[in-house]
Amino acid sequence: MWQSEWKTDYEIGHTRIDFEHRIFLNLILEIESDLAKEKPIGVIQRRLTEIYKYADFHFFSEESIMFEFNYPEIERHQKIHTQLLNEMRNYITSISIDLIRKNDLVCFLVHWFTHHTASEDLKLALFVRTANERIQDISSSEIGG
Repeated sequence: MWQSEWKTDYEIGHTRIDFEHRIFLNLILEIESDLAKEKPIGVIQRRLTEIYKYADFHFFSEESIMFEFNYPEIERHQKIHTQLLNEMRNYITSISIDLIRKNDLVCFLVHWFTHHTASEDLKLALFVRTANERIQDISSSEIGG
């Protein structure tokens, strides 16, 4: 059983995204706990649907930031989001058919959270940070010049 609490390693340096990631991690831990306690299928499906809906919201939120800052890898990142949501939808469908996949589900969610956050979302945060620094530099030079 994978148990984790929020670690600074998960932070990408963007306040809103980090906040949303904390909620996402909490939902993963809740589904893991539900599965370990062998809660009824209805409870598991509801939790999975909650994770799916939250992920969809979170991805839209990230993509809004990408649009705002004209992120050059937005199309690739959106495709990854779509793939993750499709895979999650498959788990929601299959969980009612076969609870044996519950370990696969937890592994998928943990991998999704740790790897997507550490790679793709970190790239976005670094891009936004650099863009903000450029804006501040331009503003400072205009004030001083």
